[in-house]
Amino acid sequence: MSQFTTAMLVCSDLERSRDFYRDILKLKIAAATDRSIDFDLGNGASLGIHKKTKLLAVRPGSLQLGFSVEDVDALVAHARMAGVPIFQDPYDEASKRVAIISDPDGYPVQVVSDSKKRR
Repeated sequence: MSQFTTAMLVCSDLERSRDFYRDILKLKIAAATDRSIDFDLGNGASLGIHKKTKLLAVRPGSLQLGFSVEDVDALVAHARMAGVPIFQDPYDEASKRVAIISDPDGYPVQVVSDSKKRR
């Protein structure tokens, strides 16, 4: 059986994307070079962001990431104040609170928390 280990996104501005994933989603940097940054997602999984090249193109809409967060409403408020586009404002779905925000290149990022954490 295969085990998921890595998701990779191509970004137009490595530093801007680093700041989004580190400062908005609070991911921890595991490794970084001048061309790529890897974030530790736990359990041996990572998210890699790589500078675009002739072979690697930015393609928003080709992938949607999802993260469990402590408080969706607080994260969306923080993201909005930081100028992050909000694709879908927080809403309740079953026992979850869900929202979709944009990373700096337009990739949709779903954030989810227990609806009990609602502000």
